[in-house]
Amino acid sequence: MLDLIDPVGQPRVQAQAARRTLDTPVGRRVGFIYNQYPATRGFWPRLERALEELAKPVSVERAYKANTWSPLEPAKFRQIADAVDYLVVGVGA
Repeated sequence: MLDLIDPVGQPRVQAQAARRTLDTPVGRRVGFIYNQYPATRGFWPRLERALEELAKPVSVERAYKANTWSPLEPAKFRQIADAVDYLVVGVGA
């Protein structure tokens, strides 16, 4: 028996928060979400330091994922997103 399957999938639509305009990153609260992918371990700390030196954030929140392939847990994402004015998110994070 041969089963034919329609190759057209249905997209999964995720709810998104309304985007806000940030007039300047300087003196704001920043969050970093990083997946710790091995090829980026030398780059990411330098990026964080450079942004902190340039933007002089009043506070910094970090979420470093233990698994490079899984998304950040929704509760953890909500926690960090609620605590900052903007996020810097690494590829795949």
